[in-house]
Amino acid sequence: MCGQQFTYNLYELFQEQAHKFPKEIMLYYNSVPVQYESALRNVHKIAHALRLRGVHSGSTVIMQTGNTPYFVYSFFAILQCNAIPVLVNPLARQFELHHYITVTRPDCIITTSFMAERLLQYGIVSDIHTIITIDESSTYTSMDSIVSSDTYDNHYVQENYDAAAIIFTSAMDGYALGAVLTHYGIYQSAKAVAQMMPGHALVSVAVLPLFHAFGLTSSLVVPLLKNIPIELVEKFSLKKLIRILSNNEVRSFVGVPAMYAIMKGLFERGENFEHIQLWVSGGDYLPVSLQKWYAERLVDIRQGYGLTEASPIVSWNMPEIENKIGSIGKPMPYNEVRVVDDNGSDVPAGMHGEIIVKGMNVINRYYNNPQKTKEYIKDGWLYTGDIGYFDNDGYLFISGRKKDMVLKNGYNVYPKEVERLLSYHPDIESVRVTGHVEFLGDSTREWLIARVKPKHHATLSPDTLRMWCSENISLYKIPDEIIIE
Repeated sequence: MCGQQFTYNLYELFQEQAHKFPKEIMLYYNSVPVQYESALRNVHKIAHALRLRGVHSGSTVIMQTGNTPYFVYSFFAILQCNAIPVLVNPLARQFELHHYITVTRPDCIITTSFMAERLLQYGIVSDIHTIITIDESSTYTSMDSIVSSDTYDNHYVQENYDAAAIIFTSAMDGYALGAVLTHYGIYQSAKAVAQMMPGHALVSVAVLPLFHAFGLTSSLVVPLLKNIPIELVEKFSLKKLIRILSNNEVRSFVGVPAMYAIMKGLFERGENFEHIQLWVSGGDYLPVSLQKWYAERLVDIRQGYGLTEASPIVSWNMPEIENKIGSIGKPMPYNEVRVVDDNGSDVPAGMHGEIIVKGMNVINRYYNNPQKTKEYIKDGWLYTGDIGYFDNDGYLFISGRKKDMVLKNGYNVYPKEVERLLSYHPDIESVRVTGHVEFLGDSTREWLIARVKPKHHATLSPDTLRMWCSENISLYKIPDEIIIE
């Protein structure tokens, strides 16, 4: 690791583990084990392919892949080139990708052949040689062909780039911002979590999406630090979950509230997961009634809170503190959290205000957007747009939202962005999308309503518009109600 001094570079962390434990298992995918030495060799092969495409220090590379080995290999191969991975939801469609490409100007795009065709069809990409597909293709270079070759590049010299990943978020004005997460921020977040996780675990489950900051930190970097094999779960299903959670070598589970709601049925029919010592929930508000239901069955779900811009964990009901149901816990040791009024002054315990965060985990910029950086990050304090309060014991609670955003299955959805995406429909004259959030104490209800005015003589119905949405924007961004005016 560059001598004795660890510089918090995630590629160096991976490289060091691979050199220390070459024959040990790094990950499982569809029950097939991959040793560290094999993973490192595949990373070197992909790094070679990236450099042939002009990827160099400071370059950006868009990664649109789910929880497969190709995500892991590509992520570290990009970092080996001292370039920046731009992590994109596999559900994103061409209009969303157009914005990400415009902002980051990538030297290479890793995606599916289907999406590659869409990007070419809409003129978003013109050079097919910039694309690597994660599936087989007769038109593009595929990942399979790269890793099955004998050509590799193990050259690595760390350069002065702090960026470890760009993840787009905070689309309050319709255009998502590229949060630049740092090696140091991700490492410190993962290190703190790793120290709190139970020992003796022999497998870690990556059921959260790795392109999301929560999944990246908790399900890739944490087990890498602890040298625990990662079971990659590309698609969440109850059948897979039963098999994975029944494995006595799994000692912790990190999920979102929707997963816990689905898992209730497993406990109701008597499934025994007593070997799991730690249950964690994040990414969305965990209903109090659901948390209490599990608590009555001696399943202690520890809720946390975070944001992409905070790498991402801000607070958590950590294992060594009392688990207060309904709370999002206490601030993590690496960051400060305040609750402030509209003037930026701290409010007393019990009083509601905006949650702001400062620490080594907080980003210092949005990619190529100094104006928004200045607007949302002031004197190192990230203004989250979330409303909450501290109780007298120092526990943090969420009570509302200042920013125009709804949460759908753990994903942030911004009405202004959905408006912009719908405006690409050729028959829409104008559209207004509104987000609706009800904090019910026990839970939240969140939904989107789109009011659409068609162009003259155009024929639009809610059903035909939903069909267009399913082909052209992320499924979780489709409005729950569409009104044709």
